[in-house]
This record gives sequence, structure tokens and C-alpha cells, in this order.
Amino acid sequence: MIVRSAALLLLLFSLDCFSRRRSPPPELFYRPPGTQVEIYKDDPVSLGINVYPAPPIPAKGAVLFIHGGGWRMPGTDMPLFADWEQPLRDAGLRAFSIEHRVAPEYRGKELVEDCIDAVEYIHRNAERYKIPADKIALIGFSSGGHLSVMSALALTRRNPDLPVLNASYLKAVVAFYAPLDLPALVQNGSPEIKAVLAGYVPRNRSVRDRSMDMNFQLPVLDSFLLRALSDISPMDNIHPGMPPTLLIHGDQDTLVPVMQSMAFYSRAVQTGSPVLLVTVPGAAHNFNQSRQYFARRAEQTAIDFIVSKLQ
Repeated sequence: MIVRSAALLLLLFSLDCFSRRRSPPPELFYRPPGTQVEIYKDDPVSLGINVYPAPPIPAKGAVLFIHGGGWRMPGTDMPLFADWEQPLRDAGLRAFSIEHRVAPEYRGKELVEDCIDAVEYIHRNAERYKIPADKIALIGFSSGGHLSVMSALALTRRNPDLPVLNASYLKAVVAFYAPLDLPALVQNGSPEIKAVLAGYVPRNRSVRDRSMDMNFQLPVLDSFLLRALSDISPMDNIHPGMPPTLLIHGDQDTLVPVMQSMAFYSRAVQTGSPVLLVTVPGAAHNFNQSRQYFARRAEQTAIDFIVSKLQ
């Protein structure tokens, strides 16, 4: 049940029984036999989607992965999909993984538009994929977590003046260690995350990229940049109609601090939005690649959350 109190909810993993042993590294970009790559849009560039094999039982729903990589990583593959393949099959979920246009050539809402187009492509082709058309979920990592949440917010916003939306088929979102408050990162983040953001935030072409200083010095945070950041910041786009959302974040993340998820959760709860937060003690950014037991447990938590929302 989604908790909607003003108090911050932290679902803490206990590490007492966590194993420190590592599993052998799998193939980074693993494609199970039978994986198909389809083009889901070809304008302004061709973008593909991995269609992974169907589960052995009738699918309960679809999971669309959006990989991380600072908004810069191309390709359709989800890193370490081998760790997800069997748990997803066991849960009766069919998986997909998309590519989107990449920074710095493309920026801001252009990448969000690609993710929305991919979600709608899967929805339109649900019968062909043998999935319920009204049971789709998103899972994103880091910048992909940002795109997952932004896409969900855009697809479900309630605004009679906008042509789209209210996509009731989007049932759940999971975001791992996602940047969710971009203005805060620009003002208080590390030089590393500021440099990443400098390649993603839209340019102010009328000022010859003055607002794109690689260190985002405060004097260049002009009104254009602040507005551009707010437009693509999930924190500034929260609304009560957003789908149930699970945030998973390591409390030792120095690239995207855990306060990004904590602050988003706190504001979402205040607006009555259905958001949960899980913090992982001792985990850094991109902790899935550690392949330790707590990473596996976090992934299973994500799957369990999605299944619970598809009932």
C-alpha cells in the first residue's frame, strides 16, 4: 500500500546477512537467443528497441528498460540484462530495452520525447507482443531513471490544454539512483555531475552558450538556464496523477546524492503522489554493477513492486 504521510519513508535494507562474495562477471551487453531489434521511430534519426523473448507463461505485463550513461550512451542494450532475465521470466514479465537520441548533439526534452514514443510503440503493438496493452512499466538507471520518471510524468499529466495524455496503461515506474532535481545538482553537485549536465541541458543559442559553462558557475545561471532545468527536472513536474513510482538509491552515492531521491519523495508525498523510496546502505552510484547480494535484492524489489501494480 502506498504511504502518503508527510513523514519521509525510508525502506532500509538490512546488510547483516548480505554476502560479500561476487559472482563471475556476465556478458555486459547480453542478448538472449531470440532477441529481436525493431525500429520504433526513424525521424530525425533511426532508433531501435530490443524485444526480448516472451516469458514461458502468459505475460502479466511489459517492462521497458532505459539505460544510463549520462544521457550520452547510445544503443538498445540494457547493461547486465543477464541478471534480470530469469527473475523477469519467473515473474511473467516481458522485457524491452530502448535507445534514445544522445547528448550532447540532442538535449533536454528531445530525449524524453524518444522515451515516450517508445512507450507508445509498445502500447500500440501489445497484441503482437502478446502482452496486456494496459500493463506497462518503466525501469531506468541514473540518467535513464531521470528519463523514466520524466516520461511517466509527461504521459500522465492532467492538463486539458495538452493534446496527449492520461496514459492509464503506464502502471509503474522504478528509478535507480536517478537525478531528479536538476537545479539543485547544478548549484550544489560535484564538478563531475555538473560537467555531465552541461552536455544535456538545452543551449541558450542567443548567448553563445554562455549558460553552458562546464562548471556551471553561479553567475551564468541566467533565467534561460533555470527555466530549461526546471522544464526537464522531475522535481518541478510532480503531479498527483503520476503512476506509482519506486525510487531506489544508495546512501553512499557521490555522483547523484541520495538526497535527490529523498527530496523528490518528500515533495511527492506532500502532493499526494504515489511514491516510495528504498535506500541501500553502503551502496554507491551504479551499484547494480557490483553484482553483490544487495544489488540482486534491490532488483528483485523492483520486480516485486511492478508485479504488485499490475494486479
